[in-house]
Amino acid sequence: MSSSRIERTDSTLTNWLLESSLLQSGIDVTSLPVATLAYLGDAVHSFFAKVRSLNSLSVGRIHKKVASLVSREFQAKCLEQLFPRLSERELSVVKRAMNSKCAKKYGNDENYRKSTALEALIGYLYLTGDRDRLLEVLSFSLTENGDDRVR
Repeated sequence: MSSSRIERTDSTLTNWLLESSLLQSGIDVTSLPVATLAYLGDAVHSFFAKVRSLNSLSVGRIHKKVASLVSREFQAKCLEQLFPRLSERELSVVKRAMNSKCAKKYGNDENYRKSTALEALIGYLYLTGDRDRLLEVLSFSLTENGDDRVR
């Protein structure tokens, strides 16, 4: 698969993901449980990482890359770097998620709490339809020091 074809596929799938008809359902995102936001955020983040990894061509290589990108350690590090860039509303979602019962599933594992918070933020941004900010957060979660973590 050529690089330009991968980029077109990446763009097409990302547009499909962001144009979901679910965004039109009128869900009150603020009333959803944190676990629901994190569950959806995990799916969106994982899907985005998989689409961005298509240049690996091998399912095994894609899985290995994506597993490292969605690990609790990696997501916790990403959230730490995002903290200064969060709006008041985003920070509220993150704090609510970090203090939730589902984030304390593994006791006081700080990485698990932070990864749950990042996933909840992604789920929140997806459901509110803030496409630009969602793409910004997703892209940031796949880049480190200007280097694309996926490619």
